[in-house]
Amino acid sequence: MKRKGNDIMTRLMVTFSMGLLATLLVIGHAESAKIVCVFPTASKSHVLGAQALLKELAHRGHEVTMVSAFPLKKPPKNYRDVYIPIEDAFSTIMSDFMQGGSRNMMKLFPKILRVTHDASNVTLNSPELLRLAREEQFDLALVGFFMNSFVIGVGELFRCPTVLYFSAAGSGLTNYVGNPVEVAAVPHMMLGQRNPMTFFDRVANTLINGVEKIMLTYLRYKEMPYYESNFPAEKGFRSYDDAIRNVSLVLLNTHFTQTVPRPYLPNMVEVGGIQINVKPDPMAQDLQQFLDGAGRDGAIFISFGSNLRSSNLRQDKLDAILGMIRGLKQRVIWKWDHDEMPNRPSNVFIGKWLPQDAILAHPNLKLFVTHGGLGSISEAMYHGVPIVGIPMFGDQDSNVAQVVKEGWGLSVSFDELTEPLLSGVVQEVLRDPKYREQVQGRALLYKDRPMGALETGVYWIEYVIRHHGAPHLHYQGADLNAFQLALLDVYAFIIGVLYIVYKAVVLIGRKLKRALFGGAKSDQKTKNKQKKA
Repeated sequence: MKRKGNDIMTRLMVTFSMGLLATLLVIGHAESAKIVCVFPTASKSHVLGAQALLKELAHRGHEVTMVSAFPLKKPPKNYRDVYIPIEDAFSTIMSDFMQGGSRNMMKLFPKILRVTHDASNVTLNSPELLRLAREEQFDLALVGFFMNSFVIGVGELFRCPTVLYFSAAGSGLTNYVGNPVEVAAVPHMMLGQRNPMTFFDRVANTLINGVEKIMLTYLRYKEMPYYESNFPAEKGFRSYDDAIRNVSLVLLNTHFTQTVPRPYLPNMVEVGGIQINVKPDPMAQDLQQFLDGAGRDGAIFISFGSNLRSSNLRQDKLDAILGMIRGLKQRVIWKWDHDEMPNRPSNVFIGKWLPQDAILAHPNLKLFVTHGGLGSISEAMYHGVPIVGIPMFGDQDSNVAQVVKEGWGLSVSFDELTEPLLSGVVQEVLRDPKYREQVQGRALLYKDRPMGALETGVYWIEYVIRHHGAPHLHYQGADLNAFQLALLDVYAFIIGVLYIVYKAVVLIGRKLKRALFGGAKSDQKTKNKQKKA
């Protein structure tokens, strides 16, 4: 009996050891993976989330390579930058915005699209990227994209699973995995976060989604030549559609507390605020002292993001902001892209690139004056800082409108911006405690997650690496056309079958009627003839 017990224990130990070994092999593979990220954009704010993810992956033992226009000043161990000089691609367009030029996105769309395509094509054809593809092997490709879906071929170039990264909420521009589009219940990002939608909101939403489908068809038409020239079939690359089917995962730098609740497939993962440090990095000494010394009145942070340069502001708008600042008790930190600011007020600290996350986390910061980019809105919400938004283009209007609706900030139109108007709005947000109370409530919702954004991103990246892709997450709906998704072919079939059954029943009924009543009439006629006879 004792020997039998020993045998059982031995088997259990062997089984446990084999299971542990298998687990360690799987985890070990994920920990030693080689990851390449290709982010062909001129917008630094879009890259920040991917950089944060890659730095964390590097800290966890992965070898990461980042191909972008924005190399880190102090990359960590295992992190390699490959610099592609495309950072000024949008400079002319952004300068026009700051001068009060047209912000009609429909008019600007062709120009923005051309610049985006050119910058992406330059990246794909750079000798540095091609050398990587020729000389090295990678376990996963992370691709940053926005209106440049032909870069989806990067995974084909490196012959590895593909993960897409997008610094906004889900939309037609990010839906490469067939995520259901609930037009009746989920407002398009250009409509704003309306929940619930009225009847006319749903009418507008239907029209906007229809226009988006047309736009996506146009985008496909414009991007196919880029894909076919960079990833030709004769060199063994998959077709564009097959490359899309090879996408394992889409990471979205957004969180459901910032948008209307919507359904997501398992391979559409929200990592909103992934660029935010739970423990902000130390600031430069002069900036730290400036904020520490702000005292009871506190400080205000002004930034128009990474694309818009404050020095390009139209003179009357710049004068209005400077006039507002001169009337403040607070100290002001302003992201300014030159070493000097003409007529700089004495209470202003300037910097070309400032640690926005750390500044917003400082207890003395009272207000954030921002253009309303999603990253800035997310960081302000996370740190519980109310805003005054001056939206400039794209989704910024709807981002700021949502903040106003939620009660933790106010908006000023760039076209209507004057010193008295801006001063009044800034003083209103500074004086009334309801704005800070509201944003602190939103911060609690934003932070309350089973897993932090960075941990979530790392988990899913390693998940795809462990399983050598994620074809098991592929949604069949991604392969169906609009008629099939709406079940129109099924309804047509059912209607056809019912019609055939109906016609068959009618035909059979007629024959039975003739057989029954026709025979009876024949018998009656025979009887009548016999009576006459």
